[in-house]
Amino acid sequence: MTDDADTPTNKATETNKATDATWAVPLLALIPVPLIGFLTDLSRTWQAVSWVLWSLAALLAVAGWVQVARHGAKGAGGWSACVVLHCVLAWQATHLLTA
Repeated sequence: MTDDADTPTNKATETNKATDATWAVPLLALIPVPLIGFLTDLSRTWQAVSWVLWSLAALLAVAGWVQVARHGAKGAGGWSACVVLHCVLAWQATHLLTA
């Protein structure tokens, strides 16, 4: 009898699981948003740029959740990065809405 853990399908699924790197890309997209707020007066142009960057990060977060739904998550590091991302997304959305 063969071990199912060694099948190519299971190995591919294991490597496709969401890790902390899955959530790092949206966090990187959010870096300019607070910098724009701190360095400018958030005129309409800069506020629009900030919303575009925030939307990109939110879209990348949705892509991360699609990966979690399809392949699962891998380890506590991935979940902690996910929590950090969602906290930063909420903080930035609140900041942009009140600006």
